[in-house]
Amino acid sequence: MEFLREAIGWYRLNRGVGKRMRDDGAQPMPCPHCARETPVFQSSYDATGDPTSFSVCCWCRGLIEYGGSSSRPHAPYATAKEIQAEGRRSKP
Repeated sequence: MEFLREAIGWYRLNRGVGKRMRDDGAQPMPCPHCARETPVFQSSYDATGDPTSFSVCCWCRGLIEYGGSSSRPHAPYATAKEIQAEGRRSKP
C-alpha cells in the first residue's frame, strides 16, 4: 500500500498538479506537515489578514500558507477537516 501512495505522490509532483504549479511559478519548499518537498505559492491575504489563497502539499494533501514576510512555509490557517466541518455546519 505504501508503494502505491509513493507512486501517486511522485506522479502528482512530477507529472500532475505539481508540475503545473511549478510551471506557474510555485517554489519547491518543505511541507510543514510531512517535511517533503512540494511546490508552494506565496499566499494572498485579504484586508483582515485572512488567507485568500494557499497551496496543498502533493504528498500529504495538507494546506500550506506561505506569506511574503516569511522565509519558509508556516502552519496552515485551517486543516482540511476543519474546512469540511465548517461546510457541513453552514448548510441549511
